[in-house]
Amino acid sequence: MTYWRIRLGRLSAIIFFATTVLCRHPPCVVAQDSKSKPAPTDHADVSPSALSRGDEPQPVRQDSNRDSLPDAPLPTAQAQEEAQSPVTSSGTQPNQILALPPALTRNPLTGEDKFHIYIHKTFGPPAVILPAFGAGFQMLNPPSHYPRDWKDGGGAFGRTYGYKVADRTSRETAQFLTGFLLHEDPRYQRSTSTNALRRTLHALVFTVVDKTDSGRNTLAVSNFASAAAGGFVGMGILPDGYNDITHAEQRMASEFLQIAIGNIATEFEPQWGPWAKKLRIPKILPAWWAPQHAHQP
Repeated sequence: MTYWRIRLGRLSAIIFFATTVLCRHPPCVVAQDSKSKPAPTDHADVSPSALSRGDEPQPVRQDSNRDSLPDAPLPTAQAQEEAQSPVTSSGTQPNQILALPPALTRNPLTGEDKFHIYIHKTFGPPAVILPAFGAGFQMLNPPSHYPRDWKDGGGAFGRTYGYKVADRTSRETAQFLTGFLLHEDPRYQRSTSTNALRRTLHALVFTVVDKTDSGRNTLAVSNFASAAAGGFVGMGILPDGYNDITHAEQRMASEFLQIAIGNIATEFEPQWGPWAKKLRIPKILPAWWAPQHAHQP
């Protein structure tokens, strides 16, 4: 028993000595200081007493995530211009103050976008109001051989207005279905020239040759179908003497001319558009006059 007591006493003395030496080692002091004091964030905040103890000042921490992120790209002038212009995500500019074809942009149209354009042009406010103006103008200047029930009175106005609505509906429907099946883009592409004559010729050529959904030139079959539908629909509505093939062909040529005039008006819209704004025409027209297509930005 005496032997084991001596051995246990020696072992206890060794453990006490080792613990005392290790606790006086500088790493222990640093660890104790780091637990009791917050780490300095700047060299200027380090106290002289800390330097005298041999503590090294901690470097300033920087936000590594902030420094590693690249600078955000500045918007280009073209992107700023597109952001300021009233263009929908479908790429359609609502410049239809006079129910003109929308201008072509870089964004391709989906089948749903085309359908929204068709619905507005066929059943929207312009499709209801503009035929009324056309019927009133025709009542003021009727054809010379029109029967009396098509020239005078409210019944005559109703018949003429009904024909104008049927004419517009047939034209827009034929253009939409043909363009949808043949993948034609219903929008108009403006010329890049600054010459007025070249721009006019471009608008006239675009009546015969338009763009596909992929951007290629193609025969404007939808325009021919629209003009034919508008020309021949009168054969079942108009009075005798005006419902024959000859008058249908004449109306077809007139409908095709209206498409060309609409292209010319859209081509020069950047020039006459500011004058329309000065006359406050967009303010006079209600907000629902211009089409608001799906997927607004």
